[in-house]
Amino acid sequence: MRSAADFTFFWSTNHINGWASQWYRAPFTATVHMKGVDQEILFLSNEHWMMLQKALLFADHEIADEVLSVQGTSKEDMAKVKKLGRRVKGFKEDVWVENRERIVTEGTIHKFRQNADLRRKLFATGDTMFVEASPFDRIWGIGFTEQSALSQDEGEWGLNLLGKALVEARRVLREEEKGRKDS
Repeated sequence: MRSAADFTFFWSTNHINGWASQWYRAPFTATVHMKGVDQEILFLSNEHWMMLQKALLFADHEIADEVLSVQGTSKEDMAKVKKLGRRVKGFKEDVWVENRERIVTEGTIHKFRQNADLRRKLFATGDTMFVEASPFDRIWGIGFTEQSALSQDEGEWGLNLLGKALVEARRVLREEEKGRKDS
């Protein structure tokens, strides 16, 4: 049985390890192919990235523009971004499932690559497993609070896709850093 020390639990931005949250304000830029043109876009959070990419995956440029129009990271702003993602026209679950982990991992890599203070926090987690301890989300999180999770068998947890994306981003960024030091 694993202990609490094996995990980095996070959920909302105002709690411990809130910097790992999709909703945490961590601006980054990325080139995105939109409306037939590559554009350099500033993202205020990884949630903005995810929902823009979701809209583009289904060619819903109207929702993509609305996501980009949300220029804040307040709780209300982030709820609006999330809600926009649920309104994507032409959405197909199987296509989303096939692409969602890649999309979130790419955004997570951008977030931590371009925010040195957050990258240091990411690396300071050692080899722990990131766990989104949302009692409401069994896809991106585990469906339990941190306290409840520790008393549950991990087999009872949700998919924890965001936690897995953070672990993969940490691995990729450590390899990049090692490559720079080795050269």
